[in-house]
Amino acid sequence: MGQGEPVRQGGVSAVSLGLFGSLYALQGVVIAYFFNYNQLYMMAGGVAAPRAAEVQSLALLPFILKFLAGPLSDRVNLLGWGHRKPYIILGLLVQSAGLLSLSRIHPAAQLSLFTITAVATVAGLALYDTCCDGLVIDVTPAGDRERVQGVLVACRAVAAMVCSLGFGLLLERTGNGPGAGDLVLWICAALGAIPLGLALLAAEPCPAAGAADGFQWRALGALLRPRSLVLLAFGAAYSVVGYGVEINLSPFYGQDLQFRDGTIGGLASARYVGRAAGAAILASAAPRIGRHRVIQLGLLALAATTAAQASIRGPGSAGLAGLAFGAANGWMDALFFVLAMEASDPRMAASTYALFMAVTNISVTGGALVAWLENALSGFGSGYRMAFVVTGCLAVLAWPLIRFLSRPQEIRGPETQPSSLP
Repeated sequence: MGQGEPVRQGGVSAVSLGLFGSLYALQGVVIAYFFNYNQLYMMAGGVAAPRAAEVQSLALLPFILKFLAGPLSDRVNLLGWGHRKPYIILGLLVQSAGLLSLSRIHPAAQLSLFTITAVATVAGLALYDTCCDGLVIDVTPAGDRERVQGVLVACRAVAAMVCSLGFGLLLERTGNGPGAGDLVLWICAALGAIPLGLALLAAEPCPAAGAADGFQWRALGALLRPRSLVLLAFGAAYSVVGYGVEINLSPFYGQDLQFRDGTIGGLASARYVGRAAGAAILASAAPRIGRHRVIQLGLLALAATTAAQASIRGPGSAGLAGLAFGAANGWMDALFFVLAMEASDPRMAASTYALFMAVTNISVTGGALVAWLENALSGFGSGYRMAFVVTGCLAVLAWPLIRFLSRPQEIRGPETQPSSLP
């Protein structure tokens, strides 16, 4: 596996962008399954709902801990094949093997083994996700960051949209649970062959800035800068709100509104369409309106569309509210990814970027927060509706952080360039 593909001065090459896009798209496929159908698979197999929720939380734990793969990738050139590609390939293989294994384990009869396998599956995703992000930072010039992140967020959102809808329709026909819903797991595993083939064929690009050969542990100090701490707080605030509500929308649709699996999948698809649109709009709007307004508009949109979920009465209103909610989250995701790229140190690109991104992965705790609010507020009517309104208000708490993030940050490292986001 060579080190020969040069980075174009004008931006990331089509070959690299294709690999990155396919990896992000595969994330969307697996996320669509785990977020929307994994708990239902366990419950259909006889696992009690509270226990299934606990297993789901454990399965998503590698998202929070994925930063641990960063130093390994930054420091170790695996067997001389590179700092990124071999780990990406390993992660893809582990994920596909885990998905296939889940279809062979009955969750009620072997819950511990099912849990361990689910954790390993998501750990494979976390490994290739972290190393892909490090590679993106290695080869992306500052002036191409918005375009690249817009494409990647859109690829993940479109894949999640298609699979959320497709999986829902398929499961509505076959039924969910062991022996019925296994085809979805097989499809997720098979789709891993696309980025695996690209990773095997493509040479690992030469870093655009610093990266592996300039590895220095002191680069982790980038996370302790005051502005970086503000960025971490901002990422935690918006992601807990956005993903906390996202995770609870399917139970809200199923329990309160009695929507069928196909309808739930279609509504999840509408939200992912919104995410893709929000990321694309950010990429074109950021140079025109400036960073300060980009952050302001994103927070206001997130707060408003989160609270708007309380107004849903049927599939039509759910689709419109979900589309707007997805657009706000896509905008905020792409914005935060650009800010995190800017704040990452090229001497430990995968490590520092993964640590910035890890704060958004605590959003899985947001699901528990919204569920707790639903239970606590159930005496005031629909607990979910009240929880969505309260959670929307929480997004505004990040407003004081905007002024600290309004100016570009420059990390002084080898050949580092400032962000092009105004």
